[in-house]
Amino acid sequence: MRVSFPHMGVLTLAMKSLFERLGQECLVAPPVTQKTVALGSKHSPELACFPFKATLGTMIECLELGADTIVMATSNGNCRLGFYWPAQQVILRNLGYDFLMLPINYDSPLGFLAEFKRFGGGSSWPRVLAAFLFGLRKLLAFEEIEAISMRTRARERTRGDSTKAYRTALRILDKVTSPGELGAARRKAVRRMREIEVVSDRKVPRVKVIGEAFMLMESSLNFQLQNTLGEMGVEVERSYWLGQRIMRAIRLDRAGRKHAKWVEREAYPYMRYPDLCTGSQSIGEAIVAAKEGYDGVVLLMPFTCAPEVLAQSLASRVTREYDIPILPVAIDEHSDSGGLRTRLEAYTDLLKLR
Repeated sequence: MRVSFPHMGVLTLAMKSLFERLGQECLVAPPVTQKTVALGSKHSPELACFPFKATLGTMIECLELGADTIVMATSNGNCRLGFYWPAQQVILRNLGYDFLMLPINYDSPLGFLAEFKRFGGGSSWPRVLAAFLFGLRKLLAFEEIEAISMRTRARERTRGDSTKAYRTALRILDKVTSPGELGAARRKAVRRMREIEVVSDRKVPRVKVIGEAFMLMESSLNFQLQNTLGEMGVEVERSYWLGQRIMRAIRLDRAGRKHAKWVEREAYPYMRYPDLCTGSQSIGEAIVAAKEGYDGVVLLMPFTCAPEVLAQSLASRVTREYDIPILPVAIDEHSDSGGLRTRLEAYTDLLKLR
């Protein structure tokens, strides 16, 4: 079995470690490029979500490189993500590819682990659980250093230091192959991030980036939006962290569950359907950001994403009632970095004037 899976930020590195711990050969997908997106768009329905097209393109590239098993995330939410893997499987089989498609539902912890057990070739539950926890701990460590880089980039004394340190920290964590080494590697990676020289008294606007999970996590599709904001002198926080989401699903993140309930309560007067994927969550996160003192919110979404389109329609109301500027950013296969950068520059100027 030669396993591969679409890119989704640092989850890619954590998944690689998990499958290797289960004794599987792992083929890491090539970086997502415009060629990848064009390939997926060519074989996708025109109005399919942008992540559908990007992940389909990645799957085709992986199958061409020799993968025989494709792992794809899915969920129970009222979102088209649940239809991704069945539709992609049909499209790929019609293109002549022979492979095994395995969906991983991160909303169902027991089913989640059962699917991983299939990769272990009959491995015992303790071995599967140990591999899963190793992958989860690694994902949490990756996300921790990513969060630090988003906070320091706006205040770094020398432009580019945060990005260089982040890449070094990623390599430190990626080299870890056993649970016993992970604690020391995490401390070393965090220490490397703390070595960044910052101007602590520099006043910078704080922005929370909210929206659809895949677009938030995969920087190759959002044109490095979070890094770009940081380089423009904006401290960035992200509303969605997959590691925390999994911790909530397995009941190990009490603070995260409390925050999720707060978000749901704030969104209720605007969108009374908390299960409507990320749309309701985005509205709630925007209101929570205003109450937490953020200076602005960026709503990042794929073009045609129904839940986020609903959230976008309510953004102006939230702006008026909570006095927080919300910038909707819709991205598809026709978007480009230059146009996005121009919008972010104008938005950043507005925040600094405020």
